[in-house]
Amino acid sequence: MHASRWLVTTAAYGSAWSALTALPASRPETSWPNAKTVKCHQEAPAAGFDKLDRLWHTIEERKARTQDAGRSWTARLLAKGTDKCAQKVGEEATEVCIEAAARRPTGVVKESADLLFHLLVLWASMGIEPGQVLDELARREGTSGVDEKESRPR
Repeated sequence: MHASRWLVTTAAYGSAWSALTALPASRPETSWPNAKTVKCHQEAPAAGFDKLDRLWHTIEERKARTQDAGRSWTARLLAKGTDKCAQKVGEEATEVCIEAAARRPTGVVKESADLLFHLLVLWASMGIEPGQVLDELARREGTSGVDEKESRPR
């Protein structure tokens, strides 16, 4: 099964990211909407999404503690506002593309980590919860990418 389908299928369980690391055996059989869709995922990914969940909670803590702006990059970035957070996402996305074009997998990995971090910070700055993004992925599931793009307002 494609990873994005599994992500959407399991996102309803637990927090936005931590559901992704639960092994099928760790949940009662009846809690899974379709046991067949999870069957092929007998072990959690080595770098499980629980790290993103912890990162999200840390970002939320920094957002709540604005007095940490002198010691925390995250708090400092959030204090600069959504425009600065969006700028950082753009910069990091560009750096991922540069590394990919140069065929440097290690660079793509490092810049992707930066991109994910800054994307989560942007979401926090705008009051967007990861679950909202997962809900949007679920809405699009089963829809052709071409059809989905054509349905968007111009």
